[in-house]
Amino acid sequence: MVSVVIPAYNAAPLIGRCLRSVLAQKGAPEFEILVVDDGSTDNTIEVVEAVGDARIKVFRQPENRGPAAARNRGLAEARGEYLAFLDADDFWEPDFLRETSAFLDSHPEAVAVSVMQCHRILGKQPAISPRDTGIAEPVLLEDFFAFWAKYNHVSTGSVLMRSETARRVGGQREDLRICEDLEFWAMLATCGPWGLIPEVLFTSDGGAVTRKQGWLAKNRKRWASAVPVAEWERRLQERIPADAQPGYRTARGRIARNLCYSMILAGKAASARREVLAYGAEFPSGRASRCFRRAAGSRPVWSLFCAALRLREFLR
Repeated sequence: MVSVVIPAYNAAPLIGRCLRSVLAQKGAPEFEILVVDDGSTDNTIEVVEAVGDARIKVFRQPENRGPAAARNRGLAEARGEYLAFLDADDFWEPDFLRETSAFLDSHPEAVAVSVMQCHRILGKQPAISPRDTGIAEPVLLEDFFAFWAKYNHVSTGSVLMRSETARRVGGQREDLRICEDLEFWAMLATCGPWGLIPEVLFTSDGGAVTRKQGWLAKNRKRWASAVPVAEWERRLQERIPADAQPGYRTARGRIARNLCYSMILAGKAASARREVLAYGAEFPSGRASRCFRRAAGSRPVWSLFCAALRLREFLR
């Protein structure tokens, strides 16, 4: 059996589409859908109940505790050997469960497998990830961290994992509301090989929910929860083997820049500058990273830089 955990917070505009994409899976093993309502104040529950399928179970959390807490609640209730997290504003193609479960069935050593994705971001052209990997058939990755660092190939909704492994690492960190998924993928990858299916079977598309909630309202809690890199990686530090360290540090640089940016938007400019000075050398190559590093070299310049970034974001 596969357990599909869907955290939902004010997700009424798109959760029906999400649920229908799971119910429409072709040739899939038996599955259950666990919707964890994370303190919604809209009609999310009514939309879920209107779908009217006995495979859907609803669990309610009285207050909004964040996606990690909702996913962990689903993990605690899950009965399936395999587990997937799917956000309420995203959806699967009809072959997702068939292809991913078949991969794990045929690769008992694999802890998880992910698929290619289509990302639809408000105001931007759809993007396919990962691209140009040279991989044409499903495969076990030789070095997850090196591949992750190069292609950033994993996102919530693109993964089917073994439930036992997810429980063994302790689920997702509920104290994190940003990059909590990335920390969890890294934890899983320290437990065994990771597979990749080079086919677009998942779409991330939260535009309707973002428009309803508002960009700032949706993200302010996430930005405010950004932690220093050392705190983000505290479960990981002793688990990354020596031969995986180069890839891990490169992936960590991408995450560090994300955390720094979030700190800036949350008004924590001094904390962000300390992180840039400590981890800026690991940031991804490109103009944005160079700007971060150069601005951090001077407090006055850094203050102006942060003010400009906040203004740009708040005027989106």
